Amino acid sequence: MIVYGSHPVRIKSHNDKTLKCPNCDTQGSLYFQYYSTHAHVFWIPLFPVMRKGYSSCSNCNQEVKPKNMTDHVRRAYDSIKSDTKVPIWQFSGLGLIAILIGFIYYNTKANDQKYKEYIANPQNGDVYSYKLNFKEYSTLKVAQITTDSIYVIPNEYVTNKRTGINEIDISSNYGDLMYGIAKTEINRMFEAEEIYEIERD
Repeated sequence: MIVYGSHPVRIKSHNDKTLKCPNCDTQGSLYFQYYSTHAHVFWIPLFPVMRKGYSSCSNCNQEVKPKNMTDHVRRAYDSIKSDTKVPIWQFSGLGLIAILIGFIYYNTKANDQKYKEYIANPQNGDVYSYKLNFKEYSTLKVAQITTDSIYVIPNEYVTNKRTGINEIDISSNYGDLMYGIAKTEINRMFEAEEIYEIERD
Protein backbone atom coordinates (compact mmCIF):
# COMPACT_ATOMS: atom_id res chain seq x y z
CA MET A 1 0.00 0.00 0.00
CA ILE A 2 1.44 3.37 -1.08
CA VAL A 3 1.01 6.17 1.44
CA TYR A 4 0.89 9.54 -0.28
CA GLY A 5 -0.57 13.00 0.23
CA SER A 6 0.44 16.58 0.92
CA HIS A 7 1.61 18.46 3.97
CA PRO A 8 1.89 22.21 4.71
CA VAL A 9 4.99 23.52 6.50
CA ARG A 10 5.52 27.04 7.83
CA ILE A 11 8.54 28.49 6.08
CA LYS A 12 8.50 32.07 7.34
CA SER A 13 6.93 34.36 9.93
CA HIS A 14 7.45 38.09 9.43
CA ASN A 15 6.45 40.95 11.69
CA ASP A 16 5.87 44.29 9.96
CA LYS A 17 6.52 47.11 12.44
CA THR A 18 5.19 49.83 10.14
CA LEU A 19 1.70 48.49 9.44
CA LYS A 20 -1.39 48.97 11.52
CA CYS A 21 -3.91 46.20 11.99
CA PRO A 22 -7.03 47.12 9.95
CA ASN A 23 -9.19 45.61 12.67
CA CYS A 24 -7.84 47.08 15.93
CA ASP A 25 -5.59 49.85 14.50
CA THR A 26 -2.57 48.66 16.51
CA GLN A 27 0.75 49.45 14.86
CA GLY A 28 3.43 46.78 14.67
CA SER A 29 1.10 43.93 15.64
CA LEU A 30 0.73 42.35 12.20
CA TYR A 31 2.52 39.12 11.42
CA PHE A 32 2.66 37.48 8.01
CA GLN A 33 2.73 33.67 8.10
CA TYR A 34 3.87 31.81 4.99
CA TYR A 35 3.41 28.08 4.32
CA SER A 36 4.68 25.77 1.59
CA THR A 37 2.71 22.59 0.91
CA HIS A 38 4.63 19.64 -0.54
CA ALA A 39 3.55 16.33 -1.99
CA HIS A 40 4.95 13.29 -0.24
CA VAL A 41 5.15 9.50 -0.62
CA PHE A 42 5.69 7.53 2.58
CA TRP A 43 6.21 10.94 4.22
CA ILE A 44 9.25 11.64 2.02
CA PRO A 45 8.84 15.13 0.48
CA LEU A 46 8.78 15.01 -3.32
CA PHE A 47 8.22 18.61 -4.42
CA PRO A 48 6.30 21.72 -3.33
CA VAL A 49 2.86 22.17 -4.86
CA MET A 50 1.75 25.55 -3.50
CA ARG A 51 2.64 28.47 -1.27
CA LYS A 52 0.07 30.33 0.77
CA GLY A 53 -0.25 32.33 3.94
CA TYR A 54 -2.22 34.83 5.95
CA SER A 55 -1.84 37.81 8.26
CA SER A 56 -2.46 37.62 11.99
CA CYS A 57 -2.64 40.31 14.64
CA SER A 58 -0.91 39.69 17.98
CA ASN A 59 -3.26 42.20 19.65
CA CYS A 60 -6.75 41.24 18.46
CA ASN A 61 -5.87 37.75 17.09
CA GLN A 62 -7.65 38.39 13.81
CA GLU A 63 -6.42 36.19 10.93
CA VAL A 64 -6.96 37.38 7.35
CA LYS A 65 -6.41 35.51 4.09
CA PRO A 66 -4.75 37.39 1.20
CA LYS A 67 -7.98 37.84 -0.76
CA ASN A 68 -9.55 39.68 2.20
CA MET A 69 -6.58 41.92 3.02
CA THR A 70 -6.71 45.67 2.52
CA ASP A 71 -4.64 46.96 -0.40
CA HIS A 72 -1.68 48.26 1.62
CA VAL A 73 -1.51 45.10 3.75
CA ARG A 74 -1.74 42.92 0.64
CA ARG A 75 1.10 44.80 -1.04
CA ALA A 76 3.33 44.24 2.00
CA TYR A 77 2.27 40.59 2.15
CA ASP A 78 3.06 40.00 -1.54
CA SER A 79 6.40 41.78 -1.29
CA ILE A 80 7.58 39.55 1.56
CA LYS A 81 6.15 36.45 -0.16
CA SER A 82 8.19 37.13 -3.32
CA ASP A 83 11.38 37.01 -1.22
CA THR A 84 10.36 33.86 0.63
CA LYS A 85 12.10 30.80 -0.77
CA VAL A 86 10.85 27.24 -0.71
CA PRO A 87 13.23 25.11 1.41
CA ILE A 88 15.47 22.78 -0.58
CA TRP A 89 14.54 19.78 1.57
CA GLN A 90 11.04 19.85 0.09
CA PHE A 91 12.66 18.57 -3.14
CA SER A 92 14.49 15.71 -1.36
CA GLY A 93 12.25 13.02 -2.87
CA LEU A 94 13.10 14.16 -6.40
CA GLY A 95 16.77 14.06 -5.42
CA LEU A 96 16.43 10.47 -4.21
CA ILE A 97 14.64 9.49 -7.41
CA ALA A 98 17.42 11.08 -9.50
CA ILE A 99 20.05 9.18 -7.50
CA LEU A 100 18.11 5.92 -7.94
CA ILE A 101 17.79 6.46 -11.70
CA GLY A 102 21.50 7.22 -11.90
CA PHE A 103 22.35 4.06 -9.97
CA ILE A 104 20.11 1.91 -12.17
CA TYR A 105 21.61 3.45 -15.32
CA TYR A 106 25.16 2.91 -14.10
CA ASN A 107 24.41 -0.66 -12.98
CA THR A 108 22.74 -1.47 -16.31
CA LYS A 109 25.72 -0.15 -18.27
CA ALA A 110 28.13 -2.09 -16.07
CA ASN A 111 26.15 -5.30 -16.55
CA ASP A 112 25.97 -4.77 -20.31
CA GLN A 113 29.72 -4.46 -20.47
CA LYS A 114 30.19 -7.51 -18.27
CA TYR A 115 27.83 -9.60 -20.39
CA LYS A 116 29.64 -8.56 -23.59
CA GLU A 117 32.88 -9.83 -22.09
CA TYR A 118 31.18 -13.10 -21.07
CA ILE A 119 29.80 -13.58 -24.59
CA ALA A 120 33.19 -12.88 -26.16
CA ASN A 121 34.97 -15.21 -23.73
CA PRO A 122 32.56 -17.99 -22.69
CA GLN A 123 33.40 -20.41 -19.90
CA ASN A 124 32.03 -23.79 -18.90
CA GLY A 125 29.28 -23.31 -16.32
CA ASP A 126 28.05 -19.98 -17.69
CA VAL A 127 24.25 -19.80 -17.50
CA TYR A 128 22.40 -17.86 -20.22
CA SER A 129 18.95 -16.59 -19.33
CA TYR A 130 16.99 -16.28 -22.55
CA LYS A 131 13.53 -15.58 -23.91
CA LEU A 132 11.87 -18.40 -25.82
CA ASN A 133 8.56 -16.79 -26.76
CA PHE A 134 6.16 -14.21 -25.38
CA LYS A 135 6.27 -14.56 -21.58
CA GLU A 136 8.37 -17.74 -21.74
CA TYR A 137 11.86 -17.72 -20.22
CA SER A 138 14.42 -20.39 -19.45
CA THR A 139 18.18 -20.99 -19.20
CA LEU A 140 21.03 -22.67 -21.03
CA LYS A 141 24.13 -23.92 -19.21
CA VAL A 142 27.42 -23.92 -21.10
CA ALA A 143 28.96 -27.42 -20.99
CA GLN A 144 31.62 -27.37 -23.70
CA ILE A 145 33.32 -24.81 -25.93
CA THR A 146 34.92 -25.40 -29.32
CA THR A 147 36.46 -23.05 -31.86
CA ASP A 148 33.17 -22.08 -33.49
CA SER A 149 30.43 -23.54 -31.26
CA ILE A 150 29.16 -23.53 -27.71
CA TYR A 151 27.54 -26.73 -26.41
CA VAL A 152 24.77 -26.10 -23.92
CA ILE A 153 22.48 -28.09 -21.66
CA PRO A 154 18.94 -26.69 -21.73
CA ASN A 155 16.91 -26.19 -18.56
CA GLU A 156 14.00 -28.65 -18.56
CA TYR A 157 11.67 -26.02 -17.12
CA VAL A 158 10.20 -22.76 -18.40
CA THR A 159 8.87 -19.79 -16.41
CA ASN A 160 6.42 -17.11 -17.49
CA LYS A 161 8.36 -14.21 -15.99
CA ARG A 162 11.97 -13.10 -15.85
CA THR A 163 12.02 -13.04 -12.07
CA GLY A 164 11.10 -16.72 -12.07
CA ILE A 165 14.49 -17.70 -13.51
CA ASN A 166 16.01 -17.97 -10.03
CA GLU A 167 13.43 -20.60 -9.12
CA ILE A 168 14.21 -22.90 -12.04
CA ASP A 169 17.99 -22.38 -12.29
CA ILE A 170 18.95 -25.35 -10.12
CA SER A 171 21.25 -28.27 -10.94
CA SER A 172 18.52 -30.93 -10.91
CA ASN A 173 16.69 -29.12 -13.74
CA TYR A 174 19.53 -29.76 -16.23
CA GLY A 175 19.40 -33.22 -17.81
CA ASP A 176 21.72 -35.17 -20.12
CA LEU A 177 20.65 -33.50 -23.38
CA MET A 178 23.37 -31.33 -24.88
CA TYR A 179 23.52 -29.59 -28.25
CA GLY A 180 25.77 -27.12 -29.99
CA ILE A 181 25.01 -23.55 -31.01
CA ALA A 182 27.29 -21.62 -33.33
CA LYS A 183 29.07 -18.75 -31.62
CA THR A 184 27.72 -16.43 -34.31
CA GLU A 185 24.17 -17.46 -33.33
CA ILE A 186 24.94 -16.89 -29.64
CA ASN A 187 26.18 -13.41 -30.55
CA ARG A 188 23.02 -12.77 -32.57
CA MET A 189 20.79 -13.88 -29.70
CA PHE A 190 22.66 -11.58 -27.35
CA GLU A 191 22.49 -8.59 -29.70
CA ALA A 192 18.76 -9.24 -30.19
CA GLU A 193 18.36 -9.40 -26.38
CA GLU A 194 17.02 -12.92 -26.60
CA ILE A 195 19.86 -13.74 -24.23
CA TYR A 196 19.43 -11.00 -21.65
CA GLU A 197 21.45 -12.13 -18.65
CA ILE A 198 24.54 -14.24 -18.00
CA GLU A 199 25.54 -15.74 -14.67
CA ARG A 200 29.09 -16.88 -13.98
CA ASP A 201 30.37 -18.47 -10.79
